[in-house]
Amino acid sequence: MKKKLAAKTLLFSVAALALSACSDQRQEPAPKTAEPEEVRSADDAKARLLKGIDWSSRPDARATLYNDLLNTNDSVGEVAYDVVHHSSEYEWFALIDYEPGAYFRHPVSYAFITYDDPKISMISRKHFPTVNYQPAWKDTATLLNDPNVFYTKSWFQKMPSRDANSIIQHEPIDWPPRMVTDRCKNERRAYALLIHNIEDLNTSPETIENLELMAEALKSNGYYIQEFIVDPATGKKNPYLDLSAPKGGGIRQLMNYINVHVDFNDCCEQLIVYVTGETTIEKSGYREEVALDLPFHYPGTNRSRKPETKFYPEDLATILDGLKTCHLNVIIDANNAEGFSDDLLRIPNTESVLTSCQNHEYTYSSAVETLGEGAFSDPYGKTSGERGSEFTSSVAKAMLENGKTRTEGEDPATAADLVKLAFSSVKLYDMGYLGGKTTPNLQGRTMDSDCPCGIDTQLTKY
Repeated sequence: MKKKLAAKTLLFSVAALALSACSDQRQEPAPKTAEPEEVRSADDAKARLLKGIDWSSRPDARATLYNDLLNTNDSVGEVAYDVVHHSSEYEWFALIDYEPGAYFRHPVSYAFITYDDPKISMISRKHFPTVNYQPAWKDTATLLNDPNVFYTKSWFQKMPSRDANSIIQHEPIDWPPRMVTDRCKNERRAYALLIHNIEDLNTSPETIENLELMAEALKSNGYYIQEFIVDPATGKKNPYLDLSAPKGGGIRQLMNYINVHVDFNDCCEQLIVYVTGETTIEKSGYREEVALDLPFHYPGTNRSRKPETKFYPEDLATILDGLKTCHLNVIIDANNAEGFSDDLLRIPNTESVLTSCQNHEYTYSSAVETLGEGAFSDPYGKTSGERGSEFTSSVAKAMLENGKTRTEGEDPATAADLVKLAFSSVKLYDMGYLGGKTTPNLQGRTMDSDCPCGIDTQLTKY
């Protein structure tokens, strides 16, 4: 069999030489096929990726090479997801970030180039990568400061798009809200609920910083931060609620809180609800629906729908609607945040809803420090104590500064006034807003309420 194959190969070679001899001598010889070259260094890998990827469809990307060569059988996964890429040979790996600085779910790609006989492959993903089940970059700041960037034409290179006039004209919608006019003669009590839906907070350091900042800022203004059980076996509590807690435990704890604040004597309570976490936005019929992600199926507050792994704004609104406070104010720091506004503003006792961005916009890490290739510096950066997201850190800054003016024993600050101060602060310090990437909004509710505080009605219990 081998002799026959050898004979066929010889005949083919002779025929090829004969054809070559008869060809036009003026024709240039065909180029030699390049010998496969190994991608030996990180610089070589970056150069090949830079040349081998079509950047025209997503020109605003930012690409960073992972610092180590992947070994055979190394795994590259996605934070909070089970999908894993296993290397079948030595590979260089890069993260292509299409919304640099965003830290919740957003469009990214993982690019791989093989060490031998280099080939480039890409996988579309929506979150930061893990290597062998550990974060490839521990947080957004580490990624943004990695020197292995080999492509960057992102919004970081552009000067802020907001001029002073547009910032001044960006005012709250329907303000002041109707509830601010209600007088309250009862004892001033102020509460804060801090809520997230991150199943493993260690995968989102910015979220931890957001929750800690808000707790500190609200405490400084006389607010009691509600604590929730995180370990039933030990009774351990955290000053924030985890909606993703197993078997809906977090949702039940939220309902239990509401059930304690349903007396009409609670109408004078000042309440700020802060929500941050992962969202999904999907087309549903003629409109888009935003939802907080859940790791379990939830049938809705009234068990009125097919169970889904989603917690919709209407679910949150239905639960909060049980409160008797006349001063409910909500702050949302999440991608697609404005999708929560309509449902929350339908609650009769809502005063205001402050959102970090519109639908299809992202919330950005405070690790974003400069724009315009360094020509514009963050007016409130990490050296000034900024942490978490650009939006939440700006909110907390206003509240912390207001807290410094409060004297011992003074009534807690009015929730609506705090939120208004926060919105003004966001317009000054949020780099996502200044860079034209986000559109935060503050909306007040102007429709009539049934609030009895300071109003002589039959519902008044005191």
